[in-house]
Amino acid sequence: MKRSCRKEIDFKRISRKVSKVFLSLIIISYILSGCSPKYAKRKNEVIPGEDLAFSSVARIDSVLGFSFEWKFRRKKTGLMPELKAELQGKVSLPDRIFINGEWRTGKIEDKINVYSIEGKEYTYNKETKTWEGGTESSFPNPLEQLKLILSFGEFKFERFDTYNRDRCYLFRFKPNVYFIDPAEESKAVGYLWISEKENLPIRVKVSSEKDIINWDMSLSGFNSFANINVPFRAQKIRISGIQNAKKDIDLIIDRFLFLGYEKPQAKSEKNGDVIFSVNAENLSDSIIKRIVMRGDIEFFIGAWPKEPIFELREDSNLVIEKYGDGARLFFERGVVTKPIIAIRKILSRNELQSFDIKNDVLGKFSIYTHVKSQRIESLKKIIEEHIEKPVVVVVDNTAVFISFVRDTWVLENKIPVVKGIDGEESAIIFSKLKTEPLQNDYSFELLNKEE
Repeated sequence: MKRSCRKEIDFKRISRKVSKVFLSLIIISYILSGCSPKYAKRKNEVIPGEDLAFSSVARIDSVLGFSFEWKFRRKKTGLMPELKAELQGKVSLPDRIFINGEWRTGKIEDKINVYSIEGKEYTYNKETKTWEGGTESSFPNPLEQLKLILSFGEFKFERFDTYNRDRCYLFRFKPNVYFIDPAEESKAVGYLWISEKENLPIRVKVSSEKDIINWDMSLSGFNSFANINVPFRAQKIRISGIQNAKKDIDLIIDRFLFLGYEKPQAKSEKNGDVIFSVNAENLSDSIIKRIVMRGDIEFFIGAWPKEPIFELREDSNLVIEKYGDGARLFFERGVVTKPIIAIRKILSRNELQSFDIKNDVLGKFSIYTHVKSQRIESLKKIIEEHIEKPVVVVVDNTAVFISFVRDTWVLENKIPVVKGIDGEESAIIFSKLKTEPLQNDYSFELLNKEE
């Protein structure tokens, strides 16, 4: 709705003793408040259209997860009781949620401390000090609520703004509030803050006439974790040979955190071993083994084997004889029908700058790496020499991906590490790559569970 540029000013009521300068400032302020645009354009910045808002909202489904703070209230209207909630927690896409806070319906108030995993709800029993449940989830899904509120669209740019020190685009929209106001008595209006840096929503606020509805959700910590796990009971893991290496202890803790576990307790023993206490329903040997491996990554030019696989598999010397010094036989992610020979190393971890993980609409994940700027020229030469040849990505002596050398590697400075794999597998790989590697591969022993 356009504001009128006409404003009546009663100059007679202004004291004649007011200076001309002060009077001019008053007039200017009226003009600016009544006739100025709704936004303050920043230098050299283009006013975004609603397409930016639509794409930002759609990208929520492409993150690994996020943390949220969520407050809402609906006044008592007709037969509908008052609702009030103050909640916080995490969402791990597609279907893992942790919610903590207070919820009130009428005069009934509940304290909430709930995990919802794949549609099943787990609550904490204070008497037994254990997590119990497995029933269908009864609390609202914050992600689905967010999508409902935003589902009408029709976003209109309001202004450039700042939220929590983050430069933002602020959009106005008509919110879908039928699920909390079916009679449409509230005449609600919504505001959407989109981070310029993340290109993701970081706040959605809905308010209404007569203060009937207030709905406010802030989002943060995008992709800072990959999963959510119910901390059923403590399990102990003995990791040998760390010898009080605090750096590696911290890295291992970081990997557990990223994989959705509560922060493990680490206790060093006199012999140099470290006992990690991890709250989890179960921890398989295969997951722990991958967590305590270094996190090395190498890229090799590969070749498809011509000889019978069983012969190459049984004789590593035959692989070297046929394909040259250092050649090794791999199977992509351990699948015996996907053999590849790694012949010549072209990139190693110390030449890589950073790693990103992406989620597609089908719920499959891909990891990409970026080459350090000083390696770009040598990367160009690699591409010129080996364009369209197979490349093998090896993480901790496992071939995780086979693809081809592409010239887009330089154009985008983005090289695939894995593509189109499930969340658990990609999360374990990414947990080792997103930080620097451990000093060593460590051996471990899974001890008895705590009772």
